[in-house]
Amino acid sequence: MFGDSAYEVLGLEVGASRADVQAAYNRGLKAAQRDRELRDRLSLARNALSRPRERQVAELLTPLPGALPSNASSELLAEARRHMSHVAPLMPDPASFAPPTD
Repeated sequence: MFGDSAYEVLGLEVGASRADVQAAYNRGLKAAQRDRELRDRLSLARNALSRPRERQVAELLTPLPGALPSNASSELLAEARRHMSHVAPLMPDPASFAPPTD
């Protein structure tokens, strides 16, 4: 409930309806009766999801559900390098910028 995005603060998934946002806000207020900081966070989150532009930002800040497989990072890096070799062949490999080892 203490995530970085408005969706995480309210415990919602990206794309939740306005009714879902309001219901989550009301549930959060009941749970945080004496916690002013949490009530403020809930209010900010509800307000952000009520404005289209801020809602888009919240969607971008919300991490995708689920975790990548353990070998996904090396596969993604290899895929990115293959793609970059076609897009920017004159650009040096980022690995060449590694700090020197003594």
